[in-house]
Amino acid sequence: MADTSAPTPDVDRTHLPIRDAVFAGKMGRTLDASVPDWAIVQDVQPPAGAPNVLVVLIDDAGYGQASTFGGPIATPNLTKLADGGLRYTGLHTAALCSPTRASLLTGRNHHRVGFGSVGELSGPFPGYSGVVPKDCAPFPKILQQNGYSTAAIGKWHLTPSRAQGPAGPFDRWPSGWGFDYFWGFLSGESGQYDPMIYENDAVDQAYGGPTDRDFYLPDALTDRAIAWLHGTRAHKADKPWFMYYATGCAHAPHHVPEEWSAAYKGMFDDGWDVYRERTFARQKELGVVPADAELTPRDDAFPAWDSLTDDERRLYARQMEVYAGYQENADHNVGRLFDEIERMGEWDDTLVIYIWGDNGASLEGTLTGSFNELTMQNGIPLTGDQQRALIDAYGGLDAWGGPDTAPHCSAAWAWAGNTPFQWGKQVASHLGGTRNPMVVRWPERITDAGAVRGHFAHVNDIGPTVLDAAGIPVPETVDGIPQVPMDGSSFAASFASADAPEHHRQQYFEIYGNRGMYKDGWWASCMLPRIPWDATPNTIRRFAPGVFDPDALEWELYHLPEDFSQARNVAAEHPEKVKELADLWWQEAEDNKVLPLLGGMSAFFGIVPPLREQTRWTYWGADVQNSPAGIMPPIMNRSYSITAELTVPPEGADGVIVAAFDHLGGFSLFVDGGVLRHTYSFMGVEVYHQQADRPLPTGEVTVRLDFEADAAVMAPAGALTLWIGDELVGEGRLEHTVPIMFNGYSGMDIGRDNGEVVDPVYADRAPFAFAGGIHRVDFDVRQPGRREEAALHHAEVAGQHARHIES
Repeated sequence: MADTSAPTPDVDRTHLPIRDAVFAGKMGRTLDASVPDWAIVQDVQPPAGAPNVLVVLIDDAGYGQASTFGGPIATPNLTKLADGGLRYTGLHTAALCSPTRASLLTGRNHHRVGFGSVGELSGPFPGYSGVVPKDCAPFPKILQQNGYSTAAIGKWHLTPSRAQGPAGPFDRWPSGWGFDYFWGFLSGESGQYDPMIYENDAVDQAYGGPTDRDFYLPDALTDRAIAWLHGTRAHKADKPWFMYYATGCAHAPHHVPEEWSAAYKGMFDDGWDVYRERTFARQKELGVVPADAELTPRDDAFPAWDSLTDDERRLYARQMEVYAGYQENADHNVGRLFDEIERMGEWDDTLVIYIWGDNGASLEGTLTGSFNELTMQNGIPLTGDQQRALIDAYGGLDAWGGPDTAPHCSAAWAWAGNTPFQWGKQVASHLGGTRNPMVVRWPERITDAGAVRGHFAHVNDIGPTVLDAAGIPVPETVDGIPQVPMDGSSFAASFASADAPEHHRQQYFEIYGNRGMYKDGWWASCMLPRIPWDATPNTIRRFAPGVFDPDALEWELYHLPEDFSQARNVAAEHPEKVKELADLWWQEAEDNKVLPLLGGMSAFFGIVPPLREQTRWTYWGADVQNSPAGIMPPIMNRSYSITAELTVPPEGADGVIVAAFDHLGGFSLFVDGGVLRHTYSFMGVEVYHQQADRPLPTGEVTVRLDFEADAAVMAPAGALTLWIGDELVGEGRLEHTVPIMFNGYSGMDIGRDNGEVVDPVYADRAPFAFAGGIHRVDFDVRQPGRREEAALHHAEVAGQHARHIES
């Protein structure tokens, strides 16, 4: 696709940015004594024949879900790609969202680039900083500086929470990673009906919600991707492009319109045990699992389907119907992008890499699943009966997957979705967490379309492979900084031949203490004695410094050429190989900044950021909207006041003064019928209302909400009062408050309630903008005594980490 209309002088691509062309003409005193040189105004050109590149990454999906790899979920577009390309059965991820994405986009191991944990959480050790070192330039930046147009569409999840606001720093945003254009969400998840979207280096807006029930994020992502392609081609017809298209699906909340889940009605009534058996048989028929492979048994952590009650089976079957429809829709929208590239005449000039999952399917829904995924993540235990009562309160099973829920399915369905392997997301020691389907299509180099490749590969190979295909070297320096070599290596040789030698002969794995070491077909596994959804204090204290001894844990051993599914632990037969690989893991851990082991869990053991000294946050006017959770005033587990200076016109002024998040967790201070009101949703489990006993006066008015916590503890109860000037006008109590986070993707608005609203009473008037004037809003967070503050700070940070490793 590179423009070859003009000769491109030899350029040094090993040092980026590429240096300016040296003027080869002549500058005389006058034009008639001068010789022009047009080369100095030419844009940087990529190597001749460099293809367009599309990398598609599905979120939280497993090896045994897509029909292309034997699962029951229809993925016709992944199959279409495979029929014209290659199925890869040996691709590995890092077993967690941000680590996989960081590894994929940099070509390096995830700890080496600071992502031993999720992007929101920055730690004090190099492997857990959440910040990519300058000596590890991402490969999109390399493409960009070699003449590619670049775009990222969809989920990002590589920007620390503290940097997700208008003050940046933006080198942590997609633009700092080499993307000319970004449209999507920065956080780890998004609602599909009311996302808060960023465009480039700013918040675009919150879409959907009660005012636009036709909005659905997967549709919008593809629309935006197509629009970017159209704009790029309208500007430059021959410039190659790179697009990173990353869906929010299949991460919770599992949102999908009913017509997509209806297609699966009754399909999962036989349960997860039967699901695995049928999927395994189809996988063998397709050749994506060898004929001699064994189906791994169900771990005791998951119940047998036959042990469930009829009510439980109905609930769980519905969860899977929605989960399946959600994934089929994602593939449908990827297919829309494929179709448009083909219509534009660029299909055969495009290298497509379609990866079905950034880790194994997520076990974080716990055994019961949930109508609101964040209940368990806030430490709110609900029995099965309580779950069903809340499901009924929010519309019943038919509403599961709609905008009134934020659902997640049972961990047992996720485990089944990782057939034929053990475990799933977070479990980097086993293939259920690390092996995902990949399909590659590129007619330029792939000669046996429809074939299967079993080569061991890792997401850190994607960057080197793309650069190889484009004819671009891995640079020695970027911006004058010597670069660390990429850990991955190109697998492009396997495009043409199934007999191409293995390009990736060893690879370490680690997430939250779960360790794996691969070398030349052997895989050693050491799983921390903790199921992925358990980060309770009794469990975590077993891994405290001075208590936990990693050398006391046993390693398992598998020989993958003879045991595709890791079904046969042969550690007892090969103790010397176990020791060799365990020692190699520690060596790799030291070389790749994995140490200290459990660095991603350090907050549980008192290693937390310094206490914040700021106690007041001021919002000047009603133009600050969609502030994400990471930059909001920290009101959780504290006493606090919200004071607003208003102008109320003679006719009165209804509307929202300040609102954050939605009806499944959030708060709103608003005026309705001329009366000041407050609504606080405790994750949809309990909802509290307070209101003034008199209407607001007109003119210049100061109102205040005051919450006084009963004690300096997590999730305190407390008294809430409403004030107009110095007069107490309303009071009540919050018997439960949210300790960690209200919501994983939306934010706080001044003067309105964007997206899904906090109080349905004004949903038909959304976003219910305040009709008067808002001059300023102040949040004053009252800290407890220093000792209590330090204890709360420790508990909060530990809770934030638990939110990501427990659910």
